[in-house]
Amino acid sequence: MDAQDPRLTLRLSADRHQLDGAWWPRSRTLSDELPLLFAAWPADAGYISRVIYSASDWDDRPAAVEVPRRRGRLKTAILPTSERHQAVLAMIDGQHRTLVVIPPNAPEEVARRYLRAFAPYDGRSLPRTSVAGP
Repeated sequence: MDAQDPRLTLRLSADRHQLDGAWWPRSRTLSDELPLLFAAWPADAGYISRVIYSASDWDDRPAAVEVPRRRGRLKTAILPTSERHQAVLAMIDGQHRTLVVIPPNAPEEVARRYLRAFAPYDGRSLPRTSVAGP
């Protein structure tokens, strides 16, 4: 696994009830991982104004984090406890992008399957996956 690999795939949907992508962070430290997510986030996918995350996926619970391409700290919030393995990105235009968060310790084969499932559709069949997480 290349250290520069962003470990993020997006298939943005107009349906707010659909998952928009998958993110496979390298650690359980959100304050370390959010700057990497921002660095990998495509500019044409919108400007992230806030991140709401599942507390059970992370060892830290920062209220705000310094991220690239942003003045000031990014505010964060915690999702309801029933929402596991998800991060909701509140966009500046009012939309929300929901990412499935693949646990950092997931086997590479499993994580890659999730990442492929959310890659832009290329005309071939997509792998079957469950969003409950590995």
